[in-house]
This record gives sequence, C-alpha cells and structure tokens, in this order.
Amino acid sequence: MSSTGTIRRPFGVTLVMIVIAIAAVFNVVLGVLMILAPIGENPSIVDPFGTEHQIGGGWLIFNGIITLILGLLYFWLIKMTAIGSATAQVIIQMLSVINIVFAIFNLPLGWYTILLSVIILLLVSSARATMWFRQTN
Repeated sequence: MSSTGTIRRPFGVTLVMIVIAIAAVFNVVLGVLMILAPIGENPSIVDPFGTEHQIGGGWLIFNGIITLILGLLYFWLIKMTAIGSATAQVIIQMLSVINIVFAIFNLPLGWYTILLSVIILLLVSSARATMWFRQTN
C-alpha cells in the first residue's frame, strides 16, 4: 500500500527562496530610489578617463520602473516556489543561466555571480527539488 502524503519542501529550495527574497527586496528598494533620484540633483558617474557624466532623469525613471517590476516579479516567484510550481523551477533555472552568461562579460567581478548562479541552479535541479516542483502538475 502506498502513502500519498505531501512532499516536504527541500532545504535547498527554501535556501533559494531566501536568496530570491533578498533579491526582491533589493530590487524594490533600488527601483524606488532610482524613480525618486531625479527629484534632486541628478547623480553623475566618472568614466575610466576621468570625465564626469550626468545620468538623465528619464533614464533613471525608466530603469527604476523596470527594476521595481523585476522586484515584484521576484515576490511572485517566491510564492510559486513555495507551492511547488514547475513553472517556478523553469524560471529560476532560466534566470540562473542568463546570469551566468552575462556574468562572463563582467569578469573578474562576475565570478561571484557565476558561483551563486551555479549553486542556485544545482539546488533547484536536484532530484528532491524536482520532486517538489512537480507535485502541483
């Protein structure tokens, strides 16, 4: 006789949810700050040649809105991960691979992103995690 109990969420999936929550909060806060930045004096950056460039208000608002939307989507992804949605697993895997590809262009600092993305990819693709994500189908 087989047992039809519910599957316990693996620790790796919970850990990934915590990382996504940190990213969500960071994106929401950063998005709000970018939207509010043009209220005062526009920030500036200094390029490698020492020239100072002002960042336009429209550019800041546009990037702020996109970053805020991304943060809100991360909160949705946390909810979907918590219920064990297969869609959440695919999205997390896809975002991890995209992060790895773009981190290659940011080497040597990109090694941190590559390492974190590979760990997330391994945690979400494990056998227990896959069982967790396939339970709602």
